[in-house]
Amino acid sequence: MARRVVDDRLAVVGAALSGAAIGWADLEIVRRATAADARVCQQHPNDVCLTLYPELGIAGWIAVALAGFVILLWVLEVRPLIVTVTACLGLSVCTMMVWAEVGGLARSWVFYLMSAGGPGLVAAMRSARMRRPAAIALAVLLVPLLVWIGWRTLH
Repeated sequence: MARRVVDDRLAVVGAALSGAAIGWADLEIVRRATAADARVCQQHPNDVCLTLYPELGIAGWIAVALAGFVILLWVLEVRPLIVTVTACLGLSVCTMMVWAEVGGLARSWVFYLMSAGGPGLVAAMRSARMRRPAAIALAVLLVPLLVWIGWRTLH
């Protein structure tokens, strides 16, 4: 039986669309956890309100993103799997941190585009002819995100 080969362009498009879907699911998990936390704290406004909802939202987000990226990149035959999943998860964390600060966790096409960019560019790295432009685009995407996160952390 012949080995199945995934076209590089289809892998990039599939990774980008799946990255947007994973980003949507992650955003909904975090939004619902934040809403549940606010709802519980509104019921007891005079008490100190510490709930586990934000932590559960973050744990759910990481679990869905990790499982989604492992399955996505395995199906699309993007290798090495450990490196590419780690890169996608790192970009997802940066995207969510920036969006929580800038967009206030609102639904927007900008967030979905940011979520699609990471996996799409990581999948483009598997093609010899797309490797250099994808690496440059990843650096252009990731360096400002990391600088901004570092600046926000210090100030």
